[in-house]
Amino acid sequence: MVSYRLDSSQLTNAEIVELRARQRTFEGAYGRTCLSSFGFALIILRIFDEDFYTIGFVYIAFGVALLIISALRIRNNIENFDIFEKNKPFVTSGGYVALTSGIALLTYLALLVMILRMD
Repeated sequence: MVSYRLDSSQLTNAEIVELRARQRTFEGAYGRTCLSSFGFALIILRIFDEDFYTIGFVYIAFGVALLIISALRIRNNIENFDIFEKNKPFVTSGGYVALTSGIALLTYLALLVMILRMD
């Protein structure tokens, strides 16, 4: 079995701080946004009547999409744990940002269409 754990005794304090910041940002931000989307959907589904249920379901779908992206980001961080090697090129997370932006854009367009179609 291959272990992906880093030996923290080989890392400097700056590198440990960098790893913690990456976890807080990449793993935490998507998870927090996912939870807030689920919370907002729950509020809509519990407080409003049946006319607004589709809006709540859109927020649930948005939360599920962010949960999947969060899991992909966590997996990517685990697989690419050798971020401090000097001979590896730096790779940005532009693909995840573009995917998240596209999903958010589709979500807000769906919400706009639903609101404009309400009687």
